[in-house]
Amino acid sequence: MKRRSAGRLLRPLACASAVAALSLALQLATPTASKALLAPGGIRTSEPSAAGAAPAARPPDRAADVPWVLRADRLVLHGSSFRGVVFVRTAAGSERVLKFTARSLDLGDLDLTAGRGRSAVRLRGRPATTSTIKGKDVVTLYIQKLSGTLVGLGGAPLPADRGVTVTPDALPPWLSHSTAPTRTITFKNVTVLQAARLSGDLSITGPTLGVVAG
Repeated sequence: MKRRSAGRLLRPLACASAVAALSLALQLATPTASKALLAPGGIRTSEPSAAGAAPAARPPDRAADVPWVLRADRLVLHGSSFRGVVFVRTAAGSERVLKFTARSLDLGDLDLTAGRGRSAVRLRGRPATTSTIKGKDVVTLYIQKLSGTLVGLGGAPLPADRGVTVTPDALPPWLSHSTAPTRTITFKNVTVLQAARLSGDLSITGPTLGVVAG
């Protein structure tokens, strides 16, 4: 009985930690029932969150290492630039990742999961809506892996095979373009594995925040 009781107590605590970790990993606060933009690195919502949670407390700095996976029916990187392969420090140690900057991001049907196992949480926007991420200057992404269908390269010709998987060890020729240092790149049915926190403010319509079953 003691073990069961402990398990019942530990899971809510783990989930609460994961919610806080998601907040820090995105430099966001848990959404509240308002239309106000929360603090730099906040969530802007047009409706209350389905979770109805209060802003999360700041977790320890190691929470920035919580991994997350972003899925979207459509991802548009406005004014983006590929900055090369760099090293970032994670909970697992130093890791090679792809560095991108962009003026802003559009995400159709946002579906974001942060954490692992029983402590993972999931943030989704209302179906058929577009969420946006904007930074003070630029949005910076450190990506372990990006896969999806490439549908736009800022007017440049698309590759014959538009189904792409980009990693530090698999860099396609179209990724860098010396004559176009910044351009808008568009993907459909995209999955992004992010290695480090994402800078920027997330604006999302009808957010739903929940615990991943497991």
